Amino acid sequence: MSAMIDGVTNPVHPGVQAPSTNVASQHRDARPDSGEEVRASTDKLELSEAAQERLQPDPMPVRTELVERVRAEIAAGTYLSDDKLDGAIDRLREEVFAAA
Repeated sequence: MSAMIDGVTNPVHPGVQAPSTNVASQHRDARPDSGEEVRASTDKLELSEAAQERLQPDPMPVRTELVERVRAEIAAGTYLSDDKLDGAIDRLREEVFAAA
């Protein structure tokens, strides 16, 4: 499973934000021992084009013929039937008991 955060997918570590192509941050902190303020620094990360491509999710293929058929059945009022509902309930029951 992969997580989508701020438009960037991290397939390796779901829930961890993957870096964007340009990350700039400023950090200002006080030194604990002297009370002296540390100068602001700017960090920058640039990813290669190959790395950026690897961060893009794989496009999911769309089965257009199936989508059109289901849309037509829904419009005609014939999509839901007792057989389809029974099959869906059976698959759900199998998933629930297989996970237990």
